[in-house]
Amino acid sequence: MNLDFYRAFSISVDLALEARDIIRGATGREIPGVEERVQQLPNGKVTTITIKDKNAEQVMGKPMGTYVTIEVQRLRFKDPEVQEEISQAVAQALTALMSAHLRPQSHVLIIGLGNWKATPDSLGPKTVEYIPVTRHLHKYAPEALITGMRPVSAVAPGVLGTTGIETVEIIKGIVQNVKCDLVVVIDALAAQSTERIGTSIQISNTGIQPGSGIGNPREPINHETLGIPVIAIGVPTVVSAATIANQAIQRYCQNTGAIFNQEISLNSIRAVLSYFGGSLTVTPKEIDDLIENTARIVSTGISYALFPGIPKESFGFYTS
Repeated sequence: MNLDFYRAFSISVDLALEARDIIRGATGREIPGVEERVQQLPNGKVTTITIKDKNAEQVMGKPMGTYVTIEVQRLRFKDPEVQEEISQAVAQALTALMSAHLRPQSHVLIIGLGNWKATPDSLGPKTVEYIPVTRHLHKYAPEALITGMRPVSAVAPGVLGTTGIETVEIIKGIVQNVKCDLVVVIDALAAQSTERIGTSIQISNTGIQPGSGIGNPREPINHETLGIPVIAIGVPTVVSAATIANQAIQRYCQNTGAIFNQEISLNSIRAVLSYFGGSLTVTPKEIDDLIENTARIVSTGISYALFPGIPKESFGFYTS
């Protein structure tokens, strides 16, 4: 698919890896100012994309910074060995991105973005359920803490439609009042390939813009808006119906030898999606299991990064 397709349907590309592939495919060359590094895992791979200058930022449509994407097809399944491998990969990426900002007593605020009433958008709130929270214990029951546990708090602020308050306004209020040093936000993303649903995790040091993947962008949550570093963790849970339809038409043409015409494809898809205001997102029927599985993996990775050296079996004592 070319850039005109995404512009035609106002589709935002959440994953830096996909944005890189789309632009590189459109231009037929590498993108100046974008650096890539790939690390193989036993069951997948980790791709680190660094956007190094303003020109690359403009071309990619992503803020300058580092984007780490963990890709594992078996991430969809409840395989303890794979879950542990990916949790460790999440922890390694987080540790690298947080190292410049984190001290032993730094207060970290975990934010679970999204709507807990809508399953595809509930990854953030569900992940927060499994995060060990310790800030209150540092003040009221320090004897209950294991040595080396820093103050951590967590909240799922909901969405504008249920609270009437912009999410960033809620987070700003918390940051100003509890004086935290670092924010980690978790959110569901939109992918441009069905293969990435529940199989990819993106971690970046650039913050996040809630709702952008479904065409409803809110004010960004980043260093500029909060005044402190923000690490973002996202997992694709939906894909645009327009993308699926266009890919299906292209595949049909490839298999039958027919000539693919982008304009005809666009007009046909527009006609079908006109009943939905021109926009429709799709999620798999097993999304409940994908959210639960991914939330546990991400929360364990966060816990490993924030509480290094603390036994995994101890985390449960500090969760809700």
